[in-house]
Amino acid sequence: MMKSTGKMLSVFLTLALICGCSCYPSGAPESACTTMTPSHGVPPQNTSSPYVIQFSSSNFSMDSNFTVTISSKDGNTSFKGFLVEVFTDQPTPNQLKESEFKVPENAHPTCNGGATHSDAKEKHMIGLQWQPTTSFTGKVKFRATIVQAYTVIWKNVESEYLSVDYTAPSTSPSDVTTISHPISTTSESPSDLPRCEPGFGCFKACPLTTCESVVMWRRSGNCVDFKIVARLDRPNNRWVAIGFSPTGRMPKTSVIMCLVDNGKISVEEGINKGYSFGPLSNKTLGLTNISASVVDRVLRCTFTRQINISGSVESIYSLTKKYFLLLGDGPIIGGNNTYGGTPGQHEKTPVKSESRVDFLVNENVGSDDPSKTLYKLHGSLMILSWMFLSSVAIIIARYYKSEWRGMMPCGVKVWFAIHRTMMSLVFIITTASFIIIFIQVGSLLQETEGDIYVRYHPALGITVMALCVANPIMAFFRCDPGHKYRHVFHYSHMFVGTAAQILSAITIYFGVNLEKSNTPEEASYIVIAYIITYVIIEVILECQKYYRRNEDETETQILLRSTSNVPQQKSQKHQVNSFKIIVLCTHFVCMSMYCMVLIYFVATA
Repeated sequence: MMKSTGKMLSVFLTLALICGCSCYPSGAPESACTTMTPSHGVPPQNTSSPYVIQFSSSNFSMDSNFTVTISSKDGNTSFKGFLVEVFTDQPTPNQLKESEFKVPENAHPTCNGGATHSDAKEKHMIGLQWQPTTSFTGKVKFRATIVQAYTVIWKNVESEYLSVDYTAPSTSPSDVTTISHPISTTSESPSDLPRCEPGFGCFKACPLTTCESVVMWRRSGNCVDFKIVARLDRPNNRWVAIGFSPTGRMPKTSVIMCLVDNGKISVEEGINKGYSFGPLSNKTLGLTNISASVVDRVLRCTFTRQINISGSVESIYSLTKKYFLLLGDGPIIGGNNTYGGTPGQHEKTPVKSESRVDFLVNENVGSDDPSKTLYKLHGSLMILSWMFLSSVAIIIARYYKSEWRGMMPCGVKVWFAIHRTMMSLVFIITTASFIIIFIQVGSLLQETEGDIYVRYHPALGITVMALCVANPIMAFFRCDPGHKYRHVFHYSHMFVGTAAQILSAITIYFGVNLEKSNTPEEASYIVIAYIITYVIIEVILECQKYYRRNEDETETQILLRSTSNVPQQKSQKHQVNSFKIIVLCTHFVCMSMYCMVLIYFVATA
């Protein structure tokens, strides 16, 4: 009987303990507001607390997004629950109930001006945005009870005193404050990998359902609510940032950065100067409703950004326009156990959206597709074919037939050997490039809407390909040099080749201006410089050709009066023209440089 009673007592105590462990996983009850002591049946720890309460600023002002952060001193010790309240600096501190916390999704307000946890997951830190609800001038401190485990509790963890000078805004029927809707949450465990949520536009750092990082947004009146969810490599001294980029590249990108700096969470706004981040003088310009937390090494950072910022500076872009969205993370560098470190360079290349994003619309946006390698290969091959090979081959065939007369490698004239070899390469490379883009796109004319570049680039490319095929067919069936219709082939061949060369330049210009190409603005200037240089070379050689023709006619008249064998000497004289060789070398070097620079822009876009 005694053994049975003992077993029943053991079971009862075990059930009671389990119940006690899970009675308040969603936060401290109202009954704990006065004593701030959890009913766990164990006394608080009597050693120094490993936790600290820090502020985003040493003084509170009306214009600041003031954040209170609870975290461990070493940045690594976690906790499961907390209760924080605000007290005045009177001889007998009284709770300041005329205040409120704006909390992240793993916390909720309680105790008339306090805040507590809403789940029992392990937390490394939590950021709470705070402000008084009525006018208040004086000093306050924040006092917390922190639960590391069911039997490990620290009570009376206090912050430094905070100076507050707050005047509540007056309201009238004509001046009603609009409160934006809180960002919705899901029932998923915070330990799950980040994923998109219903009701938001979403950008993922990978093509899978879950990713290491996710950015979500939703328009709310004149603002846009943003949420960044990212799994951190380590729970402290890290930053995660989003960037609004006009070009898809790092320079001149407007950046909003969430920082976890030695237990303190903050949000900063800035601009990339080149490849380095520079914060604005007002680090939260146009930002409100800032909150952040780190749970199970998952950072959740939320904020609201104005669409158009009053007194907007150049570094802040209006969200009425579309931008490439960049998402990156990296370390915070700066001393041990100190706050105020500097964001270091990202350790991995930031992920970029595949196209510009409209942040006023809820849409899912994919990351930059790895298959874009085929697009880059297509563009690079076309540039090599037409900017370099074809441009040199056409110039040689048109203006250099009279050069190297005494040289006949393999029984073929030099100019013809060069022209045929280079144009054969143009045909092979252009055909390969055309096949690559056809496989990638899946149709000849996929794009029917968009700007002029999107609408006409495919049609121009197909036309160039058709002309590229037509010319070697014409050459294969050409008649003999002495045939009476030889001139028909000559002018047809020249017309088709010239048309292909002109259209290829336009097609390349349209290509580098496509949104998908993501090439910098300088790429367009390179194409324009190529066209101008090519035209100048043509004009110079035409002038030289006209001058030489007049000179030859004069020499011929003189020779007709001579009895010596001067014509042979004349032929030898014209075997090499130094001026034309210099022009050809200049043309070759310029085309090579334009080609290499443009291919670099395409390959690194």
